[in-house]
Amino acid sequence: MRVLILLCTLVLAQQPDFAAWASPIVNASAGLRAKVPVVDQVVFVPDLPTMLDELGRWSALGQWPILIEGEPLNDLFVRRFKPSRVLRRARVPGADDKVAIEAAVGAAWDIAPGGQHRAVLGHVGVAPPGIVLSDEKSTARAAAALLAGGRGQLLGWVEGDYGYSGGRLTAVQGAHLRRAVAAACDITGATWKALGDDIDTVTICRDLAARVDGGAKAPMDNMANPSAVAVTDWIGRHDDGTRWAFAGWIFGTAARSAWAANSSLFLPRTRVWLGDTYPPSEPWLTWKLKDPAAMLQSAGYDVTLVDDLDLNKLLGASRDGMEADLVFMTSKGNADFFRLTGGDDLDAAQVPVMRTPASLYLVHSWSLQAPYDVRTVGGRWLANGVYADIGSSQEPSLQAFVPGRLVAARIMRGIPWLIAGRYWPGESGRYSRAWRINDIGDPLMMAPPPGRADRTRIAPKEALPEGCTNAAHDAAKALRRAMNAPKDDTFAAAISLAAQAGRPDIAVQAWAGAVHAQSGGPRSAAAVLPSAVFQGNVTAAMEAAQVLPKLTTYQGDLIWALGATRLQTTTDPRLIEQMELAIDRDQSAGRVRVLGEHLRRTKGPLAATVFIQRWLDKAGPRRQQAELEKLLKGAP
Repeated sequence: MRVLILLCTLVLAQQPDFAAWASPIVNASAGLRAKVPVVDQVVFVPDLPTMLDELGRWSALGQWPILIEGEPLNDLFVRRFKPSRVLRRARVPGADDKVAIEAAVGAAWDIAPGGQHRAVLGHVGVAPPGIVLSDEKSTARAAAALLAGGRGQLLGWVEGDYGYSGGRLTAVQGAHLRRAVAAACDITGATWKALGDDIDTVTICRDLAARVDGGAKAPMDNMANPSAVAVTDWIGRHDDGTRWAFAGWIFGTAARSAWAANSSLFLPRTRVWLGDTYPPSEPWLTWKLKDPAAMLQSAGYDVTLVDDLDLNKLLGASRDGMEADLVFMTSKGNADFFRLTGGDDLDAAQVPVMRTPASLYLVHSWSLQAPYDVRTVGGRWLANGVYADIGSSQEPSLQAFVPGRLVAARIMRGIPWLIAGRYWPGESGRYSRAWRINDIGDPLMMAPPPGRADRTRIAPKEALPEGCTNAAHDAAKALRRAMNAPKDDTFAAAISLAAQAGRPDIAVQAWAGAVHAQSGGPRSAAAVLPSAVFQGNVTAAMEAAQVLPKLTTYQGDLIWALGATRLQTTTDPRLIEQMELAIDRDQSAGRVRVLGEHLRRTKGPLAATVFIQRWLDKAGPRRQQAELEKLLKGAP
């Protein structure tokens, strides 16, 4: 193992200009982590103006997570961060435009707007090497404010229409985007035209198309069509393809993008889950995960390697939600399905639900073709708790992915996650030019070994900051109100506050009170379902699910995380009923297969055949029909 680590270190040392540009990024990122402590609290705010006001309370003496209420994944953050207290901030009237955002970012470093880059240099001795760009109309400007404020980065604006998720920018639009990014950098007065300058990373927080036409063509392409490259590998390059920065992309609602930014800024990344489906033969051997797992374990990470990952192993790993900070996974497939060991093709609907926020490196074709779309593999990972994702926007060829052992070696040395997953200038022929790997997330987010460059936690100095209440106390008061005046709304408020305060057990108990008082309605049921699932409480989850008029995609995924590994032991018919209700006709085959096998085992071949035929009759895409036809032939 020591020989393997030494070899990886030598590989890094031999990379072109490693000392010239990579070391300053590592030193700056680690310096900020080491010198700016984290106050051991989470503050929930009701909206973006209040978030900006709270952001202005940060300083070089302490930062803390600020989450916007209403985001279902917020509970995952609190579960992993484990704060000593959770506070709620009352609404503050105010603006959330460019001027307000720039003022809040400046206030976080006790300076006038626009000077944070130099202020950080004065406060902690290192200059942040990045710029954060947004659009004043984008809801994701919440993430831009947090990341610019949290890292003391430069802040700029790129306005206009640059597409949406699964779309493709034309070559002309792509060139316009590059010019807009360059202009935003120019305005700052910082140097940016080469790696090693003041700006080496670009975080773009706004809607974009995932791909840009006009890149280098690959042999597998139809040569009559332009080749599409990943938008985040297009940004940060000159027109001749030379890289001057590494880019990351954050999108979504204000609450979701704020969750992603907070996860990047404040969460530890020490628990690693690796799921490997590739055979031990060429060409797959280079991308197998045994070596990176061993390297990471030797560096002190908590590592779980699942080799020969098949359906049963994946279901076991994601029972009641998967718990990991970093996820490495290999699979074959397409945008809407992934193939496991043994040839099992799973729909995007069978992507695991996370119990805690995670960063993902997914060696798989097309996963981030349309990252907003939950019917795609990458889109489903992002919807289910991933905040940083390295994946492909189009067929890239296997060689386009950086081998896992090199990614591991890089993050162990402090290279930020998204940069670790990219080929660097001069490394791999066309794959180091603009190509097809997209980076979702903050490009300065690090995942160093445990104990290295950890952020110091300090106790809150104020008993209760102005305008704040304690979420746990609010939850207790809300529960008393609900018990005295039992209604769906009052119980929903109590359950939500308990989950927000990091007490899912109290949330489930509050739901039991609502059921006892015959007041458990759709709002309280929706509020309690994640807590019930993550607690593994089948009874509470089924009571809640039955009250909901229709399961959302995320609620359906929660039901499957709870139920898929319990089918052999459950005696609760409601679980089977709710699992079927969570099947989507456009992605039905994988879930129909699991329930069909259960029916065959418990009720016989005829019951399985009838069930599969019912779903075949209403199946959507042709691939789903073909998969269900295969199941039907094997049903007897």
